[in-house]
Amino acid sequence: MIELPFDVNEYDPAVSEKLADWSPGESPGGFFHEHETLYRTEDGNYFILLEGGLFSRFHAFPGSEIWYGGSNIQPVSKDEAYGWCEHTGNYEVVDEQR
Repeated sequence: MIELPFDVNEYDPAVSEKLADWSPGESPGGFFHEHETLYRTEDGNYFILLEGGLFSRFHAFPGSEIWYGGSNIQPVSKDEAYGWCEHTGNYEVVDEQR
C-alpha cells in the first residue's frame, strides 16, 4: 500500500464543499478526458481532485486503474487555490472565498 503525505479522510470529496470545476480537454468518458475539481474541507483546507481517462496526465498516478484512467487528490494552499481559480476562469470563487 502506498503511503500518502496527507490524511485521506481529511480530503474526502464526499464530505467537503465543492467550489469549482474545470475540464480542459475532451468530453467525459474519453481516453484523454481530464477533469479538475476544487474543494474546501470542513476545516477550511483546500484540495483539487484530479481525474482523467486512460491517456490523460492523471493516469500515471499511484492507484490508477489500468482501463479506466486515474484520479488523485492534491492538497493546495489558499493562495494556490485562488491561483487555480484564476487560471481556470473560476473568478467568482475567488470573490466568494475572500
